Amino acid sequence: MKIAIPCRPADIGFVISLCIVLGLLAANPAAAQDDIEESLAPLRMPIGDEVNNYAEFVTLVPSAAEAKPVEQETLNYPGGKDIKTSFLLNGSAVDIFLLYPCQPPEVLLDAEGLKSLLATADESITLVNYSENELFIADKPAIWGALGPKLLAAYQPTNQTAALIVMDINLDEYTLFNFLSYMNITVDESLTPIPPGFCTDTTAIADGAATTTGATASAEASMDEADAVDGSASTGATAAVTQTASGLNQSQSRQEKAEADRAAALARLEEAKAAMRK
Repeated sequence: MKIAIPCRPADIGFVISLCIVLGLLAANPAAAQDDIEESLAPLRMPIGDEVNNYAEFVTLVPSAAEAKPVEQETLNYPGGKDIKTSFLLNGSAVDIFLLYPCQPPEVLLDAEGLKSLLATADESITLVNYSENELFIADKPAIWGALGPKLLAAYQPTNQTAALIVMDINLDEYTLFNFLSYMNITVDESLTPIPPGFCTDTTAIADGAATTTGATASAEASMDEADAVDGSASTGATAAVTQTASGLNQSQSRQEKAEADRAAALARLEEAKAAMRK
């Protein structure tokens, strides 16, 4: 797994405006699922290789949005394999990495455990400025943050797999909000990209595990350019979120909360953009 980080700093104002949307989503994760607007359309992407589809990614985006597949490839890393699916959404790059560790977790990991698992595939994960606000993807706990001009979110679609979603910050806010609100990855647990003998621990193979343990593959570190990234932008972005995730009226119905969240997000975005123009 290699996260491509361009050698340019993010516009901190724009990052903050995107994180306002994510912060409101994190503050009330269930509310965003209540109403599916008629203006939204499903976006589906298979996650696989030339032989198998190991999973399906699905979400909702504005019906006018344009999605263009770029590539799919199976990658090796020191502790397993991952399937990379890349596409352009309204011209902005989105990468989805589905990790199959040789030593798969047996339970849903906590935030630190998930970070450690991701770091085995790409050390750049350790440089992410994570938000402390909770985020849920398909009712499962997720972690998210910023790294230079990229926004990242990660969770476990199943106990044995982990997914990392990497997005450009220039993806428009409304599309991003719905993209994360309705995102889900359905994994075919009967399939694995890890062939017998790929992992050194043959015990797991003999036991018929879907993924086996140990590792024989290696991967190059992907952060040769990380030092050139302006980390202050992502630090400021994640800090701004903590100021936006409060004040929701707990007596509102789930539908009212969804409407209030979106209205608040748009209002805060307008404020952020107005401040940027001054």
